[in-house]
Amino acid sequence: MRRKEGLGLGSFLLGIGVGWLVFSNLDISVNVFAWLLILAGAGVAVSSLLSWGRPGWNIGGIVSGLMGGLIVSLFLTSGFGFITDISSGVASGPYRAEDTKSFTGTAAEDRIYLEVDNFNGPIKVSTWAKAEFGVNLRIRAKGTSRKNAEENLDKLKINFDESAVQGQKRLILGYDVPLTDRSKYSIEVEAFLPAQAEVDLDLQSSNGGIQLSDIDGGHLKMRTSNGELAFDDVFAEIIDGETSNGRVHGDLEAPDTSLSTSNGEIDLAIHCTVTGEYDLSASNGAVDITVSSSPEVGYDLVLSTSNANIEIDLPDLDYSQNQRTRKEARTSDFESKAVKVTIVAGTSNGAVDIDA
Repeated sequence: MRRKEGLGLGSFLLGIGVGWLVFSNLDISVNVFAWLLILAGAGVAVSSLLSWGRPGWNIGGIVSGLMGGLIVSLFLTSGFGFITDISSGVASGPYRAEDTKSFTGTAAEDRIYLEVDNFNGPIKVSTWAKAEFGVNLRIRAKGTSRKNAEENLDKLKINFDESAVQGQKRLILGYDVPLTDRSKYSIEVEAFLPAQAEVDLDLQSSNGGIQLSDIDGGHLKMRTSNGELAFDDVFAEIIDGETSNGRVHGDLEAPDTSLSTSNGEIDLAIHCTVTGEYDLSASNGAVDITVSSSPEVGYDLVLSTSNANIEIDLPDLDYSQNQRTRKEARTSDFESKAVKVTIVAGTSNGAVDIDA
C-alpha cells in the first residue's frame, strides 16, 4: 500500500514540476479551460490504454497523480484569473458589439494629470509634440444576442472630466458600471499627452497591462492584475507600480522607484544618471537588471532569492554578505560617487542578475 501511495505522490510532484516549467513559459491565460480538458482527457486515455496493456500494474495511480500535478501547476501559473473569464463569458453570451470613443482638447499647461480607472483591458500612455491631449477608447460589449450586445454597449456610461487647477491640466476617466456588469465589457485605453508638460499618472486596470512610452513625469502610479507593466524611455520623480500575473520590463529612471509583480519576471534597464533607490519585488520569476558601467556611478545592492542563484557582474564591490541566495554589496568608494544607486531586489523561484 505504501509503495502505491509513494508512486502516486511522486508522480503528482513530478506533474507539478514539469507543468510549472512548461506553463510558466506559455501564454495560456485565455485558453486555460481547453488545457484542463486536454489534460483530463489525456489522463483518462493514457490510463485506460496502459491499464489494458499491463493489468497488473498500478498505472491508474501514477497517471492520476501526474495529471493532477499538471492541473495544479496550470492553476498556479495561470493565476486563477480564468475562472472569472469563463464565468463571465458564459453569463454574458457569445455575441459582441464594438465602438470607439475619443476625448480631445487643448493642454497648454506645464503640468498634466491623468487618472484612469479601467477594467478588462490595457492602458497605454505616451507623449506627442502637440499642446493638446487625446484619449481614445476601444470598447467591446458582450450579449446573449446581437441586439443584447448592442444594448449593453449603449448602457455603458463613460465619465470623462477635464479641468484646470492651479496651472495643472487634470483629466479623469472612469465608468458608471456596477461590479456585477463589468464582465460584459472589455475596454482598451490609449492616451496621448503633451511632451512639454510634466506628467502625473494614476492608472488602475484589471485583466490588462499598463504601458508607458516617452514619459517625463512627476509621480507615476500604476496598479493592474493579469497584465504587464511596460516602460519605454520613462523618467520621473516617483514610479510606483504593482501587478499580478504579469512581467515588469523596459527602461526607466526615478529617484524613488517601487515595482512589484507576482507570477512574473522583472527585466529592467536603469539609466543611472541620477541618484535613486529601486525596490523591486517578484515571485515565480527572475529579476534581471542592467545598469550603467560609468565610473561616476556607485551601487549599493541588497539581493535575495529562495530557489535560484544571484549573479553580480559589476567591478569594485565590497561584499558584506555573499551567499548563493543572498548578497549584499557596495561599490568600494560609494560615498564619493556623483551618482549613488541603491537596488533592493528580491524574488522566489527565480534568479537575480545585475550587470552593466
